[in-house]
Amino acid sequence: MRYDIDVIRKAEIELLAQMQGATSITKKKLALDSGISRQHLGLVAKGKRNLSVKSFCDLADAFGCTATELMYKLEALMLEQIKLQTPAAADKAKGINYINKNILEKSNPK
Repeated sequence: MRYDIDVIRKAEIELLAQMQGATSITKKKLALDSGISRQHLGLVAKGKRNLSVKSFCDLADAFGCTATELMYKLEALMLEQIKLQTPAAADKAKGINYINKNILEKSNPK
């Protein structure tokens, strides 16, 4: 499935907000812990910039999770964005979400 840049940006905005809320980390501390400038994080939070793979991995580390876990969260948010677009896309997104959930559960046994 190809993702539209607007879908990715909206999902990145939501991901940053959710993870900051869940970890109670300030923007300043997030910048320090991740090595990403506050300015760049602000641009990502406004949807004006995207994260590089390295920045994404650095953010995952700062949030205390793996890049894989953070990517699953990001993809779930992207699928939510797609569901808002069309019924056919919503059905496809549900299938992908189901597959991803099962993969994550198998890779992180409790």
